[in-house]
Amino acid sequence: MMVAIVHNMQEGGARRRLSNQMAHMTCDTVEICLESAAPITSGAIIVPFRRRAPLRSRLFRPPLRYIDLAALAHAWRRAARPIRESGAEVVFLNPCRYLQAPAVVLERIPPALYFCDETRRVDTEPAARATRQGPTTPIYAPMYAAERCLDRLAASRAARWATNSHYTASEIDRVYHRTAEVVTMGVAESLLSATERRPPGSNLLSVGALVQGKGHDLALRSIALTARRRPLTVVAPRPEPDEESRLRALAAELGLDMDLRVGITDAELGELYETAQATLYLAQREPLGLVSLEAQACGCPVIVSDEGGLPETIVDGVTGWKTPRDPAQVARIIDLLEDGATRENASAAAAAHARRWNWPASASAIDRLLDEVRSGLG
Repeated sequence: MMVAIVHNMQEGGARRRLSNQMAHMTCDTVEICLESAAPITSGAIIVPFRRRAPLRSRLFRPPLRYIDLAALAHAWRRAARPIRESGAEVVFLNPCRYLQAPAVVLERIPPALYFCDETRRVDTEPAARATRQGPTTPIYAPMYAAERCLDRLAASRAARWATNSHYTASEIDRVYHRTAEVVTMGVAESLLSATERRPPGSNLLSVGALVQGKGHDLALRSIALTARRRPLTVVAPRPEPDEESRLRALAAELGLDMDLRVGITDAELGELYETAQATLYLAQREPLGLVSLEAQACGCPVIVSDEGGLPETIVDGVTGWKTPRDPAQVARIIDLLEDGATRENASAAAAAHARRWNWPASASAIDRLLDEVRSGLG
């Protein structure tokens, strides 16, 4: 079975998920992505696409953003040709960083399995919609409507859906009125293969993109209320100067030590997991949270927000703790882990729990779904 794997994703959790699934899929594949994506394979077919608006001052951006949207739609139309020429019998469709559902599915291509890592929050969540409020809202309103329409229309053309958690599946049903099969996620073998657990160091860890919704600021505010006030290491896949400045200013205001690391290797991340006292993953309505699973695989207890799919990644009170996004409640759990026996027990349980999550099983489920789509089942 020949499969065209299509996406437009940068570094981050969704691309990490796809990369690990691809490594274990048994079918023949060809990767096709837009120029604005981070390719996974060296032989990926790159469809030209560059945005103009981000390169200009804010004053000149409005007309260019409309031009960029038209160029994006055109790029997805062009992507249909290499899909057809590849001989693919089925398409494994993955998110577009700008639209969510790639509009290539609107073209004449083989039937598609769409892996939806999350719904378009900006269309469905009040907090996300609020980021669009401002003097430019009337200018961009038609563009926002067009983006939403493209996402909904493209999503409706997928033959089958898959997703990462029961929470995300419920959101897909609520927003798109489609049923998505939950596919178990995994942990990289390099993290699972660690046999010796290092003694914890002095720092706490927070991993995720440099955006407010990931909860790095909440981690700082929580640590400020703890008895020991440990230093925080923040790890992000790519730089974001404005958010970095905000976090550094907050750390200085609270009198905390904060180390920021961007774009580190998997080996370096594994070492940080192994030596952290705990990993704080306090994101808002996270679809699942691979960070939580990876930390546990390295024997690092996790503290996660009780929103979204994050609670599905832990055994509460055993491998980690779920908590409301309240600094005082997070601080209470951090202080609880200062007890050596409590942390040691959680560390051992976390490592055992993470071994139940593996990428070969995840890829096997994708192989099965793709074969069913090709056969016209479901």
